[in-house]
Amino acid sequence: MDDLGSQVTPTEDQAYAEDRRVRRRRDRQVGFALCVALWALSVIPLARESAEGREGAKLVVVYLVVGALSLAAAAVIRGLYVLLRQLPFWSPWVFLIAAILALTGYVVQSAGEEEIPVTAARIHVE
Repeated sequence: MDDLGSQVTPTEDQAYAEDRRVRRRRDRQVGFALCVALWALSVIPLARESAEGREGAKLVVVYLVVGALSLAAAAVIRGLYVLLRQLPFWSPWVFLIAAILALTGYVVQSAGEEEIPVTAARIHVE
């Protein structure tokens, strides 16, 4: 029996390598897009909880600070992992970790507060 590797021509190897490179790049871009969107959405509940009556520019600053703090903490965690494993720093994992940190911060900050069910809320129309 002939070896399967001997039947593959160099051009087929190059085509496969190029297709694989394109697939991996596309998958990485999709991963970044999804993780950045998840991070941005996860910052909203924590920022709303932290806003406490602020309006206008101060409210925007709260959202930016919450986003920056969660991203900075995630960068530190990813940086430690990168130092241990010798991997590239920028990865969708940075934003996924930031999203988890923001959601965890929201859960911790809102713990113990009484939640009003949606069905019990009343709308006052004048």
